Amino acid sequence: MKKNMRMPVLIMILSLMLAGCSAKTAAPQASVNENANSDDSRNSKEEQAEKSQEEKEKEEKEEKEKKEQEERELAERLKAREALEVQRKEQSGEFYVPLPALGEEPEIKTVKAKALYLTANVAGFNFDETDIEYYAAYISSISGQSGLPADTGRMDDINKLEKALAICKATEVNSLVIDVKNDDGLVAWNSDIEAVNRIKSNWSAPLKNYGPLMDYLKANDIYCIARVVAFKDPYFAQTEPGHAIQLKTGGVYTDRAGISWVNPFDEYVWKYVVSVSQEAALRGFDEIQFDYVRFPDGAKSYNPITDFPGRNDRNKDEGIEAFLQYARKELEPYNVNLSADVFGFITRSWDDIPEDIGQTWRKIANQVDSVCPMIYPSHYGTGLYGFEVPDQHPYEISRAALMEAIERNAAQKKPGAIRPWFQGFTASWIKGHIEYDAKAISDQMVAGLELGIEEYIIWSASNNYDPMSFFFHDRVNQSIRNAGEDILARTPEVALKRYLDAEKSRRYSHLYLLTPISERKEDYDQFASEMEAALPGLGNYEILNVAESGDGKYAATVNAEYGSGTEQAVRKEVTYHIVLENDVYKVIKK
Repeated sequence: MKKNMRMPVLIMILSLMLAGCSAKTAAPQASVNENANSDDSRNSKEEQAEKSQEEKEKEEKEEKEKKEQEERELAERLKAREALEVQRKEQSGEFYVPLPALGEEPEIKTVKAKALYLTANVAGFNFDETDIEYYAAYISSISGQSGLPADTGRMDDINKLEKALAICKATEVNSLVIDVKNDDGLVAWNSDIEAVNRIKSNWSAPLKNYGPLMDYLKANDIYCIARVVAFKDPYFAQTEPGHAIQLKTGGVYTDRAGISWVNPFDEYVWKYVVSVSQEAALRGFDEIQFDYVRFPDGAKSYNPITDFPGRNDRNKDEGIEAFLQYARKELEPYNVNLSADVFGFITRSWDDIPEDIGQTWRKIANQVDSVCPMIYPSHYGTGLYGFEVPDQHPYEISRAALMEAIERNAAQKKPGAIRPWFQGFTASWIKGHIEYDAKAISDQMVAGLELGIEEYIIWSASNNYDPMSFFFHDRVNQSIRNAGEDILARTPEVALKRYLDAEKSRRYSHLYLLTPISERKEDYDQFASEMEAALPGLGNYEILNVAESGDGKYAATVNAEYGSGTEQAVRKEVTYHIVLENDVYKVIKK
């Protein structure tokens, strides 16, 4: 019995001994594996560190080579720029203005400008940002924006410049038009242009300390427009009489106010005007706006007695067009926008007739980024637009004039934007005038906005502006346009009737405006010649029907009588198509 029990115990002991031996044998093997893994890890880290160092050195080398390449390229560009400036200086002579420094070229800004006009004298005032904030808070109070009572205790301390800057801060106004060269021909600041310094046209220099203002405008994102009076320049005309409008009998022509003008055909004058504009661009202005970019009015009286050297048989509007083309080319490297002011009457005249002052809408609008008609109601004569005293009707006059401008722009491929000058003053010299308070002034903006024209400039020679003029949006009629009408409030049938009447009377200007751009010659003179040669004589007509044909297009059938004075009239049915182009109905004759 004891013998049988001894055997299992021995087996158990042997098993335990064998297990212990196995454990002792396995333990050193684990240690070997761990050491091997540790060595591999150490080697891998060393390799990674070595590789990382190589990559770092490679990157540093590449960065150094890139920097050296950029420095070489910059040196080459600087060398090329120096050579270019030497060439430009030689070519420009006394009108030389350097280009923007390399790397400091401004970006062209795109802004729907809502602007106030400031003289150089006012723009040259000192300003205090605390005063600007004070007047801006006052505007917020009187307009109901802040809900706080208005503090008027310091109003006498706020100057006109501070008020204008506060209006930019507290209302929708986002731009200023500032005189750089004014109606007297005076340049606003100390200039680096040799010609300006030679004739001393900047003798008064009211804006000599322009830097702080320009810095403020940039910091507050206020779009700045340089007003440069082009050809009404009595100072230059008197100082350089050979470049003025000449009398055939000798001497210099003066207008009815006794003011002498420079000759708009004279390329020497062009260089002078453009050099002043280039300097304005170089000093931070976003846009150059040419005012008096025309000949004197009263052409019928002075045409027979004056000479324009350099005219070369050109029409006056061709001379103005050529000047704007030249100015645009010369200003291109300065990255500024270009605009031109035109007489209000230019929205309704054609081919500079009868004014003969050198302003034809399409010839100006096609050369500038913005065309600015001065449609002041006080400047229209009795009966115009059906009103005995147009000054009494700021909304109606603005709407009618802007519709004409829209129609002219709609006939061009890429015209400048319409940015009207609105009346910001009371015309006390007009019999029956009204006071242009905030309501009357803003009536003009209401008319513009209802026609989709958001931009404007307010003219006040005294630079006095009522901030309440800019709170008017609740009066804008969003439903003024009826269904089926174009922006000019014409139905397809009305547009067709206007076309047929123009065809009947051979008013080629109306046909030009009412014909889609792709269906006619772009040049009006060519278009008119073709119409004269090919258009049959239209007599009586009857519009039988006008029906929508799909995609917003319309088809019309007209029973019309055609013939000439020597032939018997033939009556036949003719098909016309009416399409919407640039939001204006146009007519195609099939």
